[in-house]
Amino acid sequence: MAQEEKDKLLDHDADGIREFDNDLPKWWLYGFYITIALSVVYMFYYHVYTGPSWNLLWFWERGSTAEYTAEVAEAKAMYANAPKKGPIKAILLTDAASMEKGKDIYENKNLCVTCHRADMGGQVGPNLADSLWIHGCSLEEIMTNIITGFPDKGMIPYGSGTKLSDEELLQVASYVISKRGTNPADPKPIDAAREVLCQ
Repeated sequence: MAQEEKDKLLDHDADGIREFDNDLPKWWLYGFYITIALSVVYMFYYHVYTGPSWNLLWFWERGSTAEYTAEVAEAKAMYANAPKKGPIKAILLTDAASMEKGKDIYENKNLCVTCHRADMGGQVGPNLADSLWIHGCSLEEIMTNIITGFPDKGMIPYGSGTKLSDEELLQVASYVISKRGTNPADPKPIDAAREVLCQ
């Protein structure tokens, strides 16, 4: 009789499915109440409270800000004693191996060719084969321009975002300089307001 009272069916059904009118298990009910309480504490601690952090549990760090601060401190400690890197030695390369490597970077690795053309006559980007340049035409200036790019004009750093080593940077910049004065057919028109003669 007690079992019949416990398993009393409700007076409705859904698609032929009947439901018992039983109480939820106590362990489930109390677990549910605990998660509600913890969610209130979590919301207050991470999204409302702005005071000092309490390390309530050894694994409970206070949000992404604390995690970021800890990672920055760890990185500073890691690189504090790292040897300082000197400036890039900008010595123009002219050997065949460097020119071939520079050409490969220009045409394949870093997508320079998509804006400046294979013959460097210019397309979206300016003509690199003449002596009229916008942002300077020395080896050091070309290397700096490759590193920083010109995002406002559509050129992201390194042309494609793929970072180059110092050696690769020197090779591709030297390759660009080697093509100066090659007079490609149908070059991009000169922008007299921006381009100046390289000395």
